[in-house]
Amino acid sequence: AGRNSSPPGSFAGCGRCCHLVVELRAQDLVPPELTVTRDGALCMDQRHDGACAALDPVTLLCSIYDNRPQTCRDFKRGGSLCLQILGAPKRN
Repeated sequence: AGRNSSPPGSFAGCGRCCHLVVELRAQDLVPPELTVTRDGALCMDQRHDGACAALDPVTLLCSIYDNRPQTCRDFKRGGSLCLQILGAPKRN
């Protein structure tokens, strides 16, 4: 799988969950230039629009998909949080 790969049948291209703050875990191997410290916790950095720094703004796919944080791996597409996010107004 390449840079902007995603599994078949995924919600690829939505990117709404990629506007949540993601706190990194010790086992996450994220490039340091994509991280920031918030209230003492290492997190994924976010762009001015609130999108994750790893979210490609053109394709809306994760640029580090194969090495994305565990929190992102655990996120259940189509689950209750996903549906809640999809029902929320889009942030601009």
